[in-house]
Amino acid sequence: MRMSLIAALALVLCATPLWAHYLWVNVDNYHPKPGQEITISLGWGHLFPNSPPPKADRIEKLYIVSPEGKIMPLEVKPGGEEGRVAPVKVRLEKEGTYLVVAEPKSGFVAKTTRGYVRGKTKKELKNVIRCFWSESCALAVINVGEAFTDTYKKAPERRYQLVLLENPVKLKVNDILPVKVMLDGKPHRTWVYATYSGFSSKKDTFAYATRTSKEGVAEIKL
Repeated sequence: MRMSLIAALALVLCATPLWAHYLWVNVDNYHPKPGQEITISLGWGHLFPNSPPPKADRIEKLYIVSPEGKIMPLEVKPGGEEGRVAPVKVRLEKEGTYLVVAEPKSGFVAKTTRGYVRGKTKKELKNVIRCFWSESCALAVINVGEAFTDTYKKAPERRYQLVLLENPVKLKVNDILPVKVMLDGKPHRTWVYATYSGFSSKKDTFAYATRTSKEGVAEIKL
C-alpha cells in the first residue's frame, strides 16, 4: 500500500487544476534484489492506478537517477495502435536508492466549445471555456537491496517540484511521509491530495487531503 501511495502523490502533487490529467509512474517491484528485472510503466488520467499510459508524444523525458546522482535515460517508445508509452524493463545492478522521473511536455491547454486544444492561449482561440498552463512531473522510488541512499531527495530541475523528505521504504502504516512542494525555487502553499491503489474505483477520488505549511511541507499519514 505505501508504494502505491507514493505513486499517487506523484500524480496529484504534480497536477495543476483537478480537471487536468495526472501522470504517475508504476513499478512492478519497488524493492528488488540487485540485477533483478523490473518493469516501469506510466499512468495518465483521473483513475489511479487503472488509467492507460499517455501517448508517447506527450512525454518529454523518462529517466532514472542512480544512487550516485547519474542520469540514466529510458526509451519512450510507443506501443499498440494508439501509440501509448510502452512499459520499460530494466535491471539495476548496484544496491542503493533510485529515483524514476517522468516529465510530460509543458504547455497551455484550453477547453473550447468544440473540445480541447493544446499549445495555444485563449487569445489565439475562440469560444474558450477555460485555459490553463500545464506543467508536472511524476516520481517513483526504487530501493535495490538493503543499502539505502538519499537519492529520493533529488527533485527534477523544473519550476514545479516535489521533494520527498523521507525514504518510503523505511515507513510503515500510520507513519508520516513529509513532502515538500516548490514553485520557482520557493516553498509553495497548496493543497496536497493522496490516494492508494484500491481505495476507490471512481475518478478524482482521494484518500487523504492536507495543505502545505509556509515552508512548503505537507505531512501525509500512511
